[in-house]
Amino acid sequence: MLVANVIMNRVNSPCFPDTVTEVVYQKYRGTAQFSPTTDGRIDSVTITQETVEAVERVMNGEDSSNGALYFRSVYCNSKWHDNALTRVLEHGNHIFYVP
Repeated sequence: MLVANVIMNRVNSPCFPDTVTEVVYQKYRGTAQFSPTTDGRIDSVTITQETVEAVERVMNGEDSSNGALYFRSVYCNSKWHDNALTRVLEHGNHIFYVP
């Protein structure tokens, strides 16, 4: 749900593209914003009933991300997120941010 929240928050932000597809496949300075689009994982994912229900909740307005527009893995060495953004949530192996 949290990644879907980031996608929808971006769709609804004037700073990002206006559609889910454009957001998911957006590149910034040549770098994909969502890594599953670069290696083909996006085309081979198994969609479970749990996934369908989570996406439906997000599409119905539920935002568990506190408005996050960005996220990164806790294993990512980039300091940009922490230096440029405000951390709003950590869940599992990901940290979520707002501008």
